[in-house]
Amino acid sequence: MKSIITSSLTQKRIKIMGELIKLARLEKKISQKELGERIGVSRPTISAIEKGQANVAIGSVFEAAYIVGLPLMVDDPEQIESSSQAIAKMLKILPSRGRGKKAELDDNF
Repeated sequence: MKSIITSSLTQKRIKIMGELIKLARLEKKISQKELGERIGVSRPTISAIEKGQANVAIGSVFEAAYIVGLPLMVDDPEQIESSSQAIAKMLKILPSRGRGKKAELDDNF
């Protein structure tokens, strides 16, 4: 398995997210196996999510959070669609690449 390189702050955030998912799952009395079946992943994948392993697909993490009732973003479909459209409009006016030509600096003062 390929190792994911993340900053220590990101690792802490992923670990906290996993712990929050585990806490919510336990409060709802859902087993790891049942959560995995509902998402379409294995029980070991749920365990990896809950341990905060960075190599789990983000879609699986979001789906686990949603199923156990952990809000990550707004849940209102209209707000989600509105946000998606606003972001799409912003992306249309920005360059498609993050890198451009480097400007030549004139150091002749």
